[in-house]
Amino acid sequence: MRKPAKGLAAAVGTAVAAVGVVVTVGSPAANAATVTYNVHCTPPSVGGSPFDFAAQVDLTVSPSKPAYAVGDQVTVTWNWKAAAKNPSGVTVNADSVQPFGTVDVSGAQGGTIAVSGPKKNAATPSGEPLWLSDMTGTLTVTKPGAIHLSPGSYKNVASMLGTWETPCDATGTPGVSATLQVDGSVQSATLGVTRGEVRPGSAPFQLVGANWPAGGAAPAVELCAADGAACGTSQITVSGVGVDAGGNLAGRVSVLPTTGEGDYKVRVSSGATAVAVPLKVRNNAPAWAEPVAYDVSCRQATNGAVFPWKPRVALELAPEKPYYSVGDVVSVTWRWKDYPRNPQMPGVILLKDTVTPSGVVKLSGAQTGNVTMNGPKKNPGAGAPPAVVQVSDMTGTFTVTANGAIDVSPGDYALKLIAQTTPCTAVGAPGVSSTVQVGLPAPPAPTLAAAPNPVKAGEAVALSGLNWPAVGAGTVGVQLCAADGSACDPAAFGANTLNVGPDGALGGNATLAPNAPQGPRLVKVTVGTGPGAGTASAPLTVEPPAPNLRSVELTPNHGPLGTVVTVRGTGYTPNTAISIAGVDKDLQPTFDLAFLDSGPDGAFVGQLTVTKAQTDQIAAAEGVDQNKAAAAKFTVEPGGNTDGEVLPGHLGFKRTGASDKLVELSPVTVDGTPQTMNGVLNQVIVQDFRGGTLGWELTGRMGDFVSDTQGTLPGAALYWTPNCAVLNPDSPSPVLTGMPGAVDGSRLCGMPAQTTPGLPSGGEFSADAGLALHVPGFQLAGTYTATLTLTLI
Repeated sequence: MRKPAKGLAAAVGTAVAAVGVVVTVGSPAANAATVTYNVHCTPPSVGGSPFDFAAQVDLTVSPSKPAYAVGDQVTVTWNWKAAAKNPSGVTVNADSVQPFGTVDVSGAQGGTIAVSGPKKNAATPSGEPLWLSDMTGTLTVTKPGAIHLSPGSYKNVASMLGTWETPCDATGTPGVSATLQVDGSVQSATLGVTRGEVRPGSAPFQLVGANWPAGGAAPAVELCAADGAACGTSQITVSGVGVDAGGNLAGRVSVLPTTGEGDYKVRVSSGATAVAVPLKVRNNAPAWAEPVAYDVSCRQATNGAVFPWKPRVALELAPEKPYYSVGDVVSVTWRWKDYPRNPQMPGVILLKDTVTPSGVVKLSGAQTGNVTMNGPKKNPGAGAPPAVVQVSDMTGTFTVTANGAIDVSPGDYALKLIAQTTPCTAVGAPGVSSTVQVGLPAPPAPTLAAAPNPVKAGEAVALSGLNWPAVGAGTVGVQLCAADGSACDPAAFGANTLNVGPDGALGGNATLAPNAPQGPRLVKVTVGTGPGAGTASAPLTVEPPAPNLRSVELTPNHGPLGTVVTVRGTGYTPNTAISIAGVDKDLQPTFDLAFLDSGPDGAFVGQLTVTKAQTDQIAAAEGVDQNKAAAAKFTVEPGGNTDGEVLPGHLGFKRTGASDKLVELSPVTVDGTPQTMNGVLNQVIVQDFRGGTLGWELTGRMGDFVSDTQGTLPGAALYWTPNCAVLNPDSPSPVLTGMPGAVDGSRLCGMPAQTTPGLPSGGEFSADAGLALHVPGFQLAGTYTATLTLTLI
């Protein structure tokens, strides 16, 4: 058995061309669309009864252009397409009614536009349509992206023997009449939680975010499994979630007491925008505004009598955030959950606004001390003891001075009644109501695992781990080191497919070089550079490479040019494509080629005709993998056909035409209905000058479309209708045209192998196709890019 031929890959390589496909999905200028929506109108008492009306309005924007810029100011005109009847019993005078209205702004920018029109109307008898003047207003563009305009509520102000208003309120959500496309970088929506670890049933945490679609329905909030699946609302309560005109999201979420411990994700969605962030639910999570019931001993101010009590207090902190810094000023609010006892003597009632509360909040842990608390003199009247008195809540502040966890607990309090004070002293140590986390915790160190272990030199090892710098931190490097971590060598590995996902998970394979150092070693992975880089090592034992059991036998192993050699191979992977090739003394291919498959036992028998005088070996490989090959010596002897030699040419393809694009697709405008982008695959020319009998196939592989607005379209949605033709009339072979269908993995054109003895295959052929990309009715607008790979083999 001889060393496999290094040049084998060149003999059986594929011709690949990667091309970019640019697809535009967008809206044209802000053209008007008539919107019909219901309004409820309430005339003044002298103007008739309330009535409902199906308003019809379109909104036009001036200037009208395909794209606007941040800072542009546009005029929005409200055009009436229908008129309500005059509901009064009298004729409305000419030019006596002035309309006022609001246009709702949503999408990339929120808010409303005030519009109004002049007093310009015809005299309108009772029961006849009352046409009002069109209204105008202005909008200043402040956000890039798609801005939607919808008609809203309006009112009519009539001046006839006084001023009379008729408001007409929208009773539903009017549709979009016009959309402005605004150039600029569209920022992705963000989402955060003020506490990333909460107790079941604890106080609500805040949602915060930016760059959310403004206007429209409130975003939906769900609690999902850690992998983002199994989302629902049964384990949370949500309050006050909304998006303001600037795209800022806010709201509160509570985890129900029945929610089990575990890792979850909070998912917020609004239309096509959805973001999820991790949330840990732990029974021992840091406390936050937990109600604390504790015992106190109170001394009545008037007679000195001592009485016990058990208030219940929650301490709320502001600003609310997951981590604080030294120097932050924290506001504490003492919320009474169970009020204190009336401090009066037995039998004496309490008057309104006569009690002033004060108290102390205890700090412990990383920072110790007391926080002075005070509340205003504000209470309702109360019955005689033991009735409670609903005294006001109290507030105080403290400055953070130390890193770590600071526990906040209620302590002593006092109730001042006019000039007399009843102190109440905590008995024992009250529980912790809130915990302040100061300083960011150290991020967990990256982890690394290698499998299999041990592994043979020349084979691939799967590497995985967690807590790695996210995508964008840099390339992933892998090295093989001595067992003590020294003498690290990246050359001990060949190609790798290592990558880090957005969640910090490392995965992929790295292939050891056949000559990698053997014995106990460390595999070391590094991601990124500088302070944010991550590195970790894992033990890896490298064993000697697996013996190459592949062998070939030639019959005969010598002869003149034209000799037909029977090649027998054993030890190959069963049922695998095998390539047989002649090579010269420099291990370069001679382009004598043959192809077949190994059998279930890994053996094969094939034939190769030797036509090149420089032939020195005949090699057989699995596919084109030179590490899975074997070769045997072949000696070319005098004789045979040495009068002349016809050398093979190339197999390849090239583009034609003046266009710089291989693929061109027409744009579409989103309108709520499925659409098709039509286009063409511009012509390529396939040339087969090999002078052999083999055929070929030209196939396509389509990647997914991704837009600059984070939209996606599956590559499987691109279909083609192939068109193939013979260009050179002397071509000995016909061309086969592929079937219409999805591009991905299908044949564009092909040429059959020659089956007639003594005749070659080959020729010159053209290949192009009609294209159709299917686009859903609702798709993020933007410029979509994908990669189409044409492979000739």
